[in-house]
Amino acid sequence: AVPAGAATQLAEVAVFLLIWGEAGNLRFMPEVLYLLTELALASEGASPADLYGAAAQVGRSGSAAPFSSSLFLAKIIRPMYNVVFDAWYDCVDVDTGSGRDIKRLRKGYETYLPPDAANYDDWNELFCDPDRLVQGLVTDDGRYLFDLPHERRFESLHRLDWAGSLDPYEVKTHREVHSMWAVFAPTHRIWLLHAILFCVGLCLITPAPNGGGSELLQGNSLAVRLAAIGLLVPVHGLLRSIAQWHITSRKALWWRCSLGAVARGLCWTAISAAPIATYAAVRLADYHGAADLSAVLPVTFTQALVVHYVVSSVGLLAQLLIPGAKADKLWDLTPVPVHKKVLRYLFWAVLLAVKMTVSLVIFRAVWEEMVALDTVKLGQEPLSEITRFWYSSSWAVNVVVWLVLWFMSAFLFVADTGVWYQAGCTFLGVASILARRQNFAVERAISKIPERFSRRVFTYSSSGGTMQHDERAENFSTFFPKMWDRIMESMHREDKCGWDLLREQSFGVHSSGTAVPSTGTGTPSDTRSIGSDFMMHQGAEEGDMATLSEEFVAKMPGMFNRNSLLRLATQGSFVTKQPSKANAEMQWRLNSFARCLGMNMPRPFRAPYIPGITVLIPHFQEDILASKAELYNGSENTVPLIDWIKARYSDEFDAFRARMQRHPAWVGSPGAASSGTPADGCEWASYTDQQWEMISLWASMRTQTLWRTVSGMCMYQSVLQSHYEAQADERSALSAPDVWDPLDCFTCLVSMQLYNGFSTKQLDQTNRMLDAFPSSLKVAYIDSAEKNITAEVDGVHSRQRRRYFSCLIDRDCQVLEDNRRAPRLRVELPGFPILGDGKSDNQNHAIPFMRGSFCQCIDSNQGAYLEQMLLLPCVLGEFRTRHRGESQSKRIIGLPEHITSDLGTVGDFAAGSELAFGTVLQRSHALLGARMHYGHPDIMNKQYMIQQGGVSKATKTLNLSEDIFAGMDFKLRGNGREIRHCEYFYLSKGRDLGFNAVMGFFSKLSSGTGEQILTRQMYRLGQILSLPESLSFYYAHAGYYITQCFIALSMPVVVTSWLMVLSADCEDSFRSFMNCGHASSGEAMAAMLSAWCSWVMVFFLIAQTMPLFVQVWMEMGLRSAIWRVAKQWLTGSWSFFIFQAKVVGFYTLNELRYGGAAYVSTGRGLPTQRSPFVGQLSADGSRVERVGGLYLDYAMLAYYDAMQLLFCAVFAAYLGGIAGPVAWFFVIATIFSWFYAPFMFNPYQFSKRHFKEDLRSWWAFFFKNGSSQWVDWYTRVQLMPRRGLCHAVWDITAFLSYFCLAVWFAIVDLKLHYFQNIFAPEVSRAPLAALALCPPIALPLVYCAAAALVERAAACCRCCRRAKKQSARQLGGDVCQLDAATSEGSARNAENEAAEDDASVEPKISGPPACSVPLPLSAALVVALVSAEMALPLYQLAAQGWQRAVVAGLILKFLIFRLVLFLAEGALRCRHVNTMGPFLRPLQLFVHSVQLARDIFVSAFIFWTLALGVVVHSLNEVLCPGCILHQLLIYRARPLRPTTDKEQIKLWMGTGPDDDLRWAARQARTGQPGPRNNMTVVARWNLRTK
Repeated sequence: AVPAGAATQLAEVAVFLLIWGEAGNLRFMPEVLYLLTELALASEGASPADLYGAAAQVGRSGSAAPFSSSLFLAKIIRPMYNVVFDAWYDCVDVDTGSGRDIKRLRKGYETYLPPDAANYDDWNELFCDPDRLVQGLVTDDGRYLFDLPHERRFESLHRLDWAGSLDPYEVKTHREVHSMWAVFAPTHRIWLLHAILFCVGLCLITPAPNGGGSELLQGNSLAVRLAAIGLLVPVHGLLRSIAQWHITSRKALWWRCSLGAVARGLCWTAISAAPIATYAAVRLADYHGAADLSAVLPVTFTQALVVHYVVSSVGLLAQLLIPGAKADKLWDLTPVPVHKKVLRYLFWAVLLAVKMTVSLVIFRAVWEEMVALDTVKLGQEPLSEITRFWYSSSWAVNVVVWLVLWFMSAFLFVADTGVWYQAGCTFLGVASILARRQNFAVERAISKIPERFSRRVFTYSSSGGTMQHDERAENFSTFFPKMWDRIMESMHREDKCGWDLLREQSFGVHSSGTAVPSTGTGTPSDTRSIGSDFMMHQGAEEGDMATLSEEFVAKMPGMFNRNSLLRLATQGSFVTKQPSKANAEMQWRLNSFARCLGMNMPRPFRAPYIPGITVLIPHFQEDILASKAELYNGSENTVPLIDWIKARYSDEFDAFRARMQRHPAWVGSPGAASSGTPADGCEWASYTDQQWEMISLWASMRTQTLWRTVSGMCMYQSVLQSHYEAQADERSALSAPDVWDPLDCFTCLVSMQLYNGFSTKQLDQTNRMLDAFPSSLKVAYIDSAEKNITAEVDGVHSRQRRRYFSCLIDRDCQVLEDNRRAPRLRVELPGFPILGDGKSDNQNHAIPFMRGSFCQCIDSNQGAYLEQMLLLPCVLGEFRTRHRGESQSKRIIGLPEHITSDLGTVGDFAAGSELAFGTVLQRSHALLGARMHYGHPDIMNKQYMIQQGGVSKATKTLNLSEDIFAGMDFKLRGNGREIRHCEYFYLSKGRDLGFNAVMGFFSKLSSGTGEQILTRQMYRLGQILSLPESLSFYYAHAGYYITQCFIALSMPVVVTSWLMVLSADCEDSFRSFMNCGHASSGEAMAAMLSAWCSWVMVFFLIAQTMPLFVQVWMEMGLRSAIWRVAKQWLTGSWSFFIFQAKVVGFYTLNELRYGGAAYVSTGRGLPTQRSPFVGQLSADGSRVERVGGLYLDYAMLAYYDAMQLLFCAVFAAYLGGIAGPVAWFFVIATIFSWFYAPFMFNPYQFSKRHFKEDLRSWWAFFFKNGSSQWVDWYTRVQLMPRRGLCHAVWDITAFLSYFCLAVWFAIVDLKLHYFQNIFAPEVSRAPLAALALCPPIALPLVYCAAAALVERAAACCRCCRRAKKQSARQLGGDVCQLDAATSEGSARNAENEAAEDDASVEPKISGPPACSVPLPLSAALVVALVSAEMALPLYQLAAQGWQRAVVAGLILKFLIFRLVLFLAEGALRCRHVNTMGPFLRPLQLFVHSVQLARDIFVSAFIFWTLALGVVVHSLNEVLCPGCILHQLLIYRARPLRPTTDKEQIKLWMGTGPDDDLRWAARQARTGQPGPRNNMTVVARWNLRTK
């Protein structure tokens, strides 16, 4: 009997899926689909005319009638899509050349969506709010939709005014403002907690004051000093209100303005303001004393203090612990078990206690420095003294020093919390994994694989048995030996082991009495047996492997011996007695497999009841398959890629060549050598095309290609079949051959966004992939067709030129004439689907083709291992529930990754970071409630992901880091949803390998995080999570990047503060005339720097490497961990990570200030290509052909700041700054890393030939053609991406400049005051102060104005001459005969002027005029004038030996000048800059001259210091050519030398004086080309024969 209500539930599910399938981009708004489903179910309409107001349209593709859309899509879905498209985009054009679509954003939306532009979340939340929804949906005749009867509402949907109902102003709730207020809003509790701890620390380290009976500013007792912390409540409340005002739309504020909201607001205001009154009472009671207090207040001092403490504590706890407004919580969060709550509170209590203990030591050092300097301690200053001396210059400087030192301490106090969190997570992760693994430190897990695998994976095996081995009985399933042999066979097919090792470590299972079966060859067939599916890229004959049901004879492999730990340590390898035969990756895989089996895992699903799963692989432009042209394209000065791969996997290449000896296609290919393979495997030119196909497949499995990913993921099908063979009950009907097929529960779906525009090569590789792998492999892609006559009726957007379809193909689809395949399924989309940044939309259009209940999103740089795939039923067991809808099914299961891209130094750095993040840190994040979804390789319940809008989010720019939003939404929806992390199932993953690629990847992550901070998900989680979870969530995600910002800024802050204190100190020769402390500033600062930079900073550096060290220790052993960390340090990891922190900090802050996040396609190739300095020079050497190089890439990010930091350090040393060796090491290491880290890891950087090319391109870029290329680069990269003058004035950089100006002004003003008092008869203070404090721009601006006038006059003269010549030509006279060159030049000038007149109104700063002073000359003159204006006013101070005053004056002048330059750049960014015409030319010339001089100086400094490296490199090549130090640094191996033509000739023919001629003779005789067609040698041979 059918259960009651089952039919209704089935109808609801069916209708929802039908609507969801046609929704297209509206799937990102699930609440909209819920409403449509509800209205469709309630509708009573029976005909299309009733439902959609139109007759049914029957025209479909392939019929005679024109194609037309379905009525539901045309009348309901597409109108809503058009509103979404119009909100962001202007149109979608088609590139006439490539045929690709070009989407054009609305004007002003290019950098990021404005704060008041609606996005998917705004429209979706409209349908979450019944009150707004009732008033929001209006039909075209002005009626409200919800005024109609419920059953008639669906029939009225096609008459809704969607443009008005979804108007951004009406629906907008959360404003994504690029401002620091948007950062403070979600993280305000973190800053409040730090402020409390910092103030408590200051109160505790401050000794008891001696006020002499006077009232001190901070109070006369510790109790009163601590009472001042209560003032943080009103300050924090005010800042939080301002931040919420900035991020909340005005319409949302009006909606929320109810009586209850007003009452809550008044309550919070009272809580926030109460500490002001109570603190006033405390200070009043403290001031009057107990005797006189009764006349003022009716309470005692103790009572007032207690009341203040209670009120302040309530306010602070309310702001820290009570969740935010009710509107911030749409759903109830999943309850956290009590033991996890206790763990999270305890973790943060211990971490903050340790942090505070260390910080108190440092605070004490800062206090002692202030005492030594005898500076003002503002909190202990009597109020009477402050009123008397607040206007004094000396007192002001003392206060400035006090502010600077405590600001530096507060900055570093906030900055180090992220590092403490990382160290804490390391200890927590180790403790948790030790608790999960029983006997981890003393057992040999390898020997227990048979028993544990049989018990935990083959749980339902129909039979079991024992085997006698080493005088003990082995208890494991009788199916395990066959399964183990298949695992070893897969490793053999992957060339991880040779024939000998395969026979040694296999059970020897066979069906005919012979040894381990030989490896066959051929194309893999789609069979249900695992025997032919291990390595799809190589293939095997179907009959080579026995099925699991056959009889067998077995022997126990030696690795399962239960050796003692001492024997294991001395043996060095567990898979063979000869360690040289043990492949490192094979060792890791077997170790990892043993560790995974030692963990607790759920009971696996039993075949054939395994639930369905789809692996989704989004593909954009990644390589599908490596080709010969890519692998073997080395020029004379570079090494072919295949050489690097062979060198990295030398043992695997040897195994590959040995295995291929048995392959008939390899040995019997036409043109192959008699032995099948050349004597030397490096003779790449001698391989045939057919052999190269196999080499390309082998190389593709070792690079980051789509082929490797698909090959690994398709193992799921073989694994599921193996489980069915091993666990099916032979007595049951379910064991019949045709009952179950693994295809029923597994699909590998590749979403190829650009398939419709693939080249012939890409289409061939795609078809080859479809033919090579099983039929479980599907490809989804976006197809398009031209609009037809029904487009207007169908509602197709008028500014889109095509219709779009989501299509599905597989291996059985017909191959068309253009080599594409005819789609099996084709679903029309409402419009152009890629409205976001690409990946999320690419996933979204393919989701309807996903089968099963679960999905796994995989990137196209991942792979898989057969032994790990066998644990899939156990992983799916994490979702098992007893009843439908239980919370266990509402899960995201996070899984770790094994990083395989560790080639070279940079690859190892990136792999180490990813390894630590994906294992020990993720383990801790899950325990602390901070783990989110990161896209791969997490397994998700697809049903619940559909209900929240998909597996990612797709708002343009805002959701650049698209995957994490699925986790945040999952967390916010609560109701039993849980994100877990399991560590018994690994996938492989590749990372970026080159320096630029890694930094590009981090720039994308940093920019995406900057946008993530602004989102409502981040804001709401920051409000409603408990305090420990909020702290963990912050420091695990956005806080990591903000911490990197602090780390990057910490050294400039320290050095600048150091320089400020040194400059403010007394002049050495006039200390008796000044108010000086008993210790010099250099000695005092040295003590403080030692406190910050000695053992504390060393501990922080250790903490940074702790996660990697611990994880490698647990995986590979202590010796491997020590060696890996040591190798990283010796090869410059400290420099790499310092520079990485700088890049992360720059892009994060830049995104928060200016926006502009975009997807960065980094590429994942091997680091074999050299990056130039500024670009590649043209053939004639007149210009840089391709602008772009290491200097231009990182000038704004690091080089400018490195030069400023260098000057500050030099000034500090010049003024007598002393510090310990550790402090100087960190200063020098930071400067060195910011300058030279990109060049350290650049291949062939110090090659003499490349150095000369860089020199010529540097000269052409900066000095030729009027520096026009530099002007274009500066305008495009540095000037225009920022904001205009109005924003520049209020930018945070401007405020920091104002603060620094105030500090240095106070110091210089004090110096001038002393100088005038000492030299009063000779010196007048007013003129000196005026000259010293004025910006040094008068003379430069005069020059620029004069130069602009000269340019304008020359332009007028040219125009007059051109007009005279034109009039003479019109009169027909032959008096003025024009020269041809002059005529052409005039025509070009006229065309240029016309083009300028027709230019758009966008701000566009043109290059220098034709008849202008050369810009490098103007730069030199402007810099000389600026330097003169800066130095001359300080001449009198220098003449008297006032070094500190001179340095302070120079810095003040520089800061004023830089502020003026900053505002000038803001003026050039204004929208009306073009309308100003020549009036802004002097300002433009001034800015260009200064910035060009800066770039020339910085680049020349870097370039010529790198010349020292060129000298050392040249000596290295002469003295020791076989051991190039720079290549050892980059690749950690002896370098591969480029193979020139002559060397390849010798490889071809042998060695000898006439080998090149013999090769040419062979070429002339046979016509067979060699490694390269060396025409010179051929010509020599032809000459000799003649």
